[in-house]
Amino acid sequence: MALNTAQQVRLRIQDIPAIADITRTFDGSASSFLLDHYNASSGTAYVPDTAGQWSATAAEFNVTGYVTFSGVGSANSAWRARYVHSVFSIQEILHFTAVGGTVAGAALEATKALMFDGLKRAKWAAPDGSTYDDTMALENLWRMYSALTHEVTQWETLDGGFESWAEGQGYW
Repeated sequence: MALNTAQQVRLRIQDIPAIADITRTFDGSASSFLLDHYNASSGTAYVPDTAGQWSATAAEFNVTGYVTFSGVGSANSAWRARYVHSVFSIQEILHFTAVGGTVAGAALEATKALMFDGLKRAKWAAPDGSTYDDTMALENLWRMYSALTHEVTQWETLDGGFESWAEGQGYW
């Protein structure tokens, strides 16, 4: 079975959807709760039934990372959510595809978005000797960006882009 374009882009940037399974408690006043991830594409929420077994509810999940139950649960009673999430929503993948034009172009657009997030990366050392270094992610993204830029440029040249037109021009 062939992958559709969005699936090819996700595979190319390793944005493989993952499953999360969390258990939390109601606070007695809210019906919406923040999940651990954004871009939940599907999911099921559960509450314990009278026998203590998990029973599915009609809760709704959205891409902003919230699950909303139909009513407010009793304070300190448990709820559980199993959902599928990814880094990019399907709308973002479709946007990258539209802007990038090809799977490689879409992967390049996704990489640019991740590089912007790279501004949040940090490296530090504490007085107790512990260290943290998350800056390699930006270097790896830069390598990916360079490789994808080269690939997209090569395809544009073969497809009659500006570079192929300019190569065929001579001085009169």
